[in-house]
Amino acid sequence: MTTDPIPTEPTAAIEGTGPVLVQPDTGSRLEDLHARYAQLKATADAANEQLKAVTDAIKRELTDAAPGQPKIELNGPAGPALRLTYSETWRFDSRSFKAVDPETYVRFAKKSGSWTLKAATAGASE
Repeated sequence: MTTDPIPTEPTAAIEGTGPVLVQPDTGSRLEDLHARYAQLKATADAANEQLKAVTDAIKRELTDAAPGQPKIELNGPAGPALRLTYSETWRFDSRSFKAVDPETYVRFAKKSGSWTLKAATAGASE
């Protein structure tokens, strides 16, 4: 399977146009990838849901076992050594900043873009 780079941005205008519909040719690589995506996505989603549930439960058990501790290790023969660490983060509230001082916001704002692949809702165009 090739992994050629994805173009960094589209060459056509983005605003006000619906999606371009592509129908893969029968037996094409795109048709195969499309079929595999649906299958793998369902499997990955189920696995991610189970992993999140187990991870959250382990966090709860560890914080109950060692209340108030910022670093907790779990060791045992049933699985790999795990470390739970508490960390604080700060984030910048750009939406509020834009509302309070839009001129400064515009001076320092940077445009960026990315490609997102997700299931399309039948009949909807974004």
